[in-house]
Amino acid sequence: MNPNTNAWNRLRYGLYAPAYDLVGGRLASARRRSIEVLGLEAGERVLIVGAGTGLDLPYLPRTVEITAIDLSDRMLARCDARARKLGLDVTCLVMDAHGLDLPDGSFDVVLLHLVLAVVPDPDAAAREVARVLVPGGRAGIFDKFARQGSRPSVARRIVGAVANVVFSDINRELEPILDRAGLAIEQDEASYGRGLYRIVVARRPGPRVSRREKPPFPGA
Repeated sequence: MNPNTNAWNRLRYGLYAPAYDLVGGRLASARRRSIEVLGLEAGERVLIVGAGTGLDLPYLPRTVEITAIDLSDRMLARCDARARKLGLDVTCLVMDAHGLDLPDGSFDVVLLHLVLAVVPDPDAAAREVARVLVPGGRAGIFDKFARQGSRPSVARRIVGAVANVVFSDINRELEPILDRAGLAIEQDEASYGRGLYRIVVARRPGPRVSRREKPPFPGA
């Protein structure tokens, strides 16, 4: 039985919330780089999936519209507090990455930082990302992945089984997940852990949609 479930993630990340910044904050340079390579433009709509305590917020320009979602209300409360401290207008919503309650084609950019290796069903999450992106929209991914086509060693599989319970899977391959969602890798950089962590920009195919053609965001 797979121990990685939404119920378990909601529980464990709720417990991690008070101390999460002590660990997550050490990855600040990679978060900054992942956002930097996206080349965000003024007026773009940005969705942060698995926003946690809002560690991405300091690196986002004030000229974009930000929506942050997370499964854990405790994590999201800290994200909201960080946004207010930074003077950012952020819409924070408790939501499941597997089924985003958001309109099709409503975001220019989706951030997936330390998410695809954590969610129980990365295929469902990636499909939802592709759905809410505008044609030509991009996803900024920072996470740990196994090398495509390689079979993890026995030791890595054992470590991975424990890691999957405690924090995340370390043996998922990114390329098949994105392929099945219809997202194409545009840029790929090695990050921490001798390439275990990667910074990737993936794009939804299609011509870019102008701002006036985007569906209105709920409540707008």
